[in-house]
Amino acid sequence: VNIASRCAGFIHKRFDGRLGERLDAPELFRRVSASAETIAGLYEAREYSRVVREVMTLADEANQYIDEKKPWVLAKDPAQAEALQAISTTGINLFRLLMLYLKPVLPMTAAAAEEFLNVTPMTWADSGQPLLDHPIALFKPLMTRVDPAAIEAMVEDSREHLKPA
Repeated sequence: VNIASRCAGFIHKRFDGRLGERLDAPELFRRVSASAETIAGLYEAREYSRVVREVMTLADEANQYIDEKKPWVLAKDPAQAEALQAISTTGINLFRLLMLYLKPVLPMTAAAAEEFLNVTPMTWADSGQPLLDHPIALFKPLMTRVDPAAIEAMVEDSREHLKPA
């Protein structure tokens, strides 16, 4: 979700909500896309924890890509507009793949991602083709961060309610 959040604003502010005609890193897209078969096999084998670990590894790669490309820096230079759009388009496409891979375990989040991406319900067959020259909706947060203080408060509240009478 963080990947989409980091890239969507640039697409809307600078490119009228339209993804670019090319990816900045097609080889990264292909590598993440090629994981579809492995991840599908893990689902079929009911190895859900391995699915999540695999997707998290891919998400780390995608986040590292965004960190290295620094679109927030490029956005300050009008001469870098084409690069900014290609990098942001790559980020959105990586997000799309990650959401596709997590769709069986996060169906509601995936449905919200499909709405944001302005696509029909994603299927495994979609993994090989990036969205290019495609309109996306305004990004709305799909998840909220877990606040450790809120969790501690819930645990304490539970302890109070579970005390023997």
